[in-house]
Amino acid sequence: MKKQDVEMQLRSTIIELLVILKKNNNTDSTGESLFRSQSGDTIVKIMTSSEYEKFIAPEKLLLDQKELSKKFSEKYIHEMLLGYYHKLLSDESKMEEYVTELVNFVYSNGLKDYFVVSEIENIKILEDNRYEFADSTIKLLKEADLPFKKDDSQLLDDIFSKPSIFTRVKAVESEKAIEFALHNFMISFNLLRLYAPGFKPALKGCLLSGNQKLIVYDETDKSPSINISKVGDMRFNHANLNNKIYNHFKNSGIDELKKESTISKVVKECLYWYGLGLDEKYPSARLLNFVTVLESALKKGSENTELQRAVSERGAILLYKTFEERKKAFKELQEIYKTRSHVVHTGKLIEDKGLASLAGGYARAVLIKLIKQSKDLNGNFEDFIVNIDEVKLGKIEMQIVAPA
Repeated sequence: MKKQDVEMQLRSTIIELLVILKKNNNTDSTGESLFRSQSGDTIVKIMTSSEYEKFIAPEKLLLDQKELSKKFSEKYIHEMLLGYYHKLLSDESKMEEYVTELVNFVYSNGLKDYFVVSEIENIKILEDNRYEFADSTIKLLKEADLPFKKDDSQLLDDIFSKPSIFTRVKAVESEKAIEFALHNFMISFNLLRLYAPGFKPALKGCLLSGNQKLIVYDETDKSPSINISKVGDMRFNHANLNNKIYNHFKNSGIDELKKESTISKVVKECLYWYGLGLDEKYPSARLLNFVTVLESALKKGSENTELQRAVSERGAILLYKTFEERKKAFKELQEIYKTRSHVVHTGKLIEDKGLASLAGGYARAVLIKLIKQSKDLNGNFEDFIVNIDEVKLGKIEMQIVAPA
């Protein structure tokens, strides 16, 4: 939608909402409200579900614009609109001015650079080294790692020399920067768990009840802030990270994920679903997440038909060399995919934990192979699929089975 169209529609939705806000601008029956906010002499209060739909309509309109949702968090847009609602309750005559001001603000604001760091739990770093996983770095934090001097902030007094993870992201505001950073941290943790399933690192506060603390530094405006939230309640299960283990990961090709490529993009998307599968305890949900990994890693973007056969064939060819091995893998992958379709189309739960674990094993093996081949393929995912299909068609079969 064009900027002027967004402004026109936003004005219309706010005008409708203002009628409700004016009616509910009082202190009566606040206990029955779905939402309530007070600023000065004005009250924004929502009483019914239908009123709440109108209340969130302006927010939804802005976040439905892709160029805006990439820059702003839902929380930031919500709070910004709320501030304007209070202004309008004080002076409705400035409707045109405020809406134009708001739209100009969200469209004109450029991206800023953010550095986000958090202490991590459930991991011991035995050697003082940089361990880079995709877009994040894990290490014992030193002052030299920061884009600012320690004296400029009192936020980091208790984090130095402790296992930490940090990343750099681009966003308009800190809440969106935190969203991007948490995603990067999740992908990095899942990449680590892909090669070492015994690892289960987590941000501080996620395993034991307490405060999760994210330190956010706006590198553009040179200003630090801290985000604290209460989370967690699980047992620790430390795993050790050292240079020997990390070098094994590097030899497996993980450095390729720091580069922008189609394979890197696919792998990071798959790691999201792989992590969900690892953390899910119900077999049906685990199976769905692992099959999503297999499908994403073994199909062309344009493919929408015969996926069960395509994914099963490619998985078998990628992972094995002999006919008997491929035949066995093909049957197992077809059974996995068939069960997945049964769950999706009937909603019935499965009790077979073994099948879900088998799907996870195949998902892990396929991802490891894809990462390993990324360098030789210059990160080209289409070439990865084409190479598998050429084997399927017999064009290079002899190169695989012929003796050296």
